[in-house]
Amino acid sequence: MSAASLSSRIARTVVLKLKTSEFKILTRSHTPGSPAASCEELTSIALSLRERVGLSSQQRFRLVGVGLSNFCDLEDASSAQSALFT
Repeated sequence: MSAASLSSRIARTVVLKLKTSEFKILTRSHTPGSPAASCEELTSIALSLRERVGLSSQQRFRLVGVGLSNFCDLEDASSAQSALFT
């Protein structure tokens, strides 16, 4: 996929994947009502997903990953958003 086609797409879903020191894999995902508009918003969503895991703050992790999925075209996302207000 070219850089130009990637820049015209936006992620709708943020996915958090954790692997504990015991190799247990935990995943959480969230799809907000409208796509995240900034890196800060993506970070905020990822941190809120971490809180939903329900492990103690002393839990150690072997792997922490944040991913994006459920991509849509940028113009589709903006037209869907504007349709809510018409």
